[in-house]
Formats: sequence, structure tokens, C-alpha cells
Amino acid sequence: MSRGVSMIAVLGMSLMVSGVGFAADQTAQPAVSTTDASAASTTAAVSTPAPAAADQGSTSVPAASDANVAMPAAPVAPAAIPALKPIIITFSGELAAVDAKATPATVTVQDRYGVRKEISLPAEAKISQGGAAKAAADMKVGDKLTVEYTYDVASGKRTAQTITVGESASSKAATQ
Repeated sequence: MSRGVSMIAVLGMSLMVSGVGFAADQTAQPAVSTTDASAASTTAAVSTPAPAAADQGSTSVPAASDANVAMPAAPVAPAAIPALKPIIITFSGELAAVDAKATPATVTVQDRYGVRKEISLPAEAKISQGGAAKAAADMKVGDKLTVEYTYDVASGKRTAQTITVGESASSKAATQ
């Protein structure tokens, strides 16, 4: 009888080691009760439950040492951020303020929605009115302006390239 119990114990043990298990295998109960000492030690080995992941049918994440997992040899460096180039923007509105004392001089232009932009006015900026060149000192608050400026994305600075002066609201009302 002990030989029959040992064969069952070996077969049960090989099934549990290979990951094949049954719901009844989850409990740690002896399969056969016997009084033989050698059979009892064999039965105790059979009654050890298999790992929970194998019994429940869940998948497990392979270990990093498995041959089928490719681990990067070194950390991957992020891609370099391209240099941000200034962009050219055209903005129209009324001249709200001029600061000739600043270096370089600045003009503040307000559009019809109330958006105000302060734009630096370097010496090389071209100012014109009706096709003729004009000086920055000739501009008056209330003049209609169309400013073409470069916006430096990295620093947030606006630098005028060309300013075209139109008729101001006050001079337009005076002629009518």
C-alpha cells in the first residue's frame, strides 16, 4: 500500500511543480492519511500548495533575467530640443504710449479689443507714413499703427522691424 501512495504522491508533486493544479490543490490538506513514517513524509511533500499565480491561472511578468526580455544596455538620452527661432508678427492698433528714454525706445500699441503690446524700437526699424520715411519723434499718441515685429519665443521680447503710420483718430475728426 505504501508503494501505491508514493506513486500517487510523486505524480501529484510533478503536476504541482509543472504548474498544473486544481482548485482543490489550494488547501494544504494531506492527500492520504497513513501511519507509515516514510509515507507520511511523502504525503507532506504532496500537500504543499503550488504557487498562487500558477493555481489561479494569472499571468506573471517575466523577470529581467529571462532570455526573451530585451533590456536596454544604457539609459536613452532624450532628443535635443531644437533652437527656437524668432517669428514675425503683424499687429495693428493705436499708439498708446512712447518711451523715448528707454534704450532702445519702446512703443505701446493697443488694438481695438484692448490688447496692449510693448514693442522695442531699435534704430534700424523703418517708420513710414504714406510711403515717406518718418522719425519716431513724429508719432503721436492716438496714431493708427501697423507694426511688423519679430517675437523671440525664448525670451518673449518684441522688436519692431517696420512701422506704418496711418491717420490718427484726432486728425481724422478734425478734417471732417
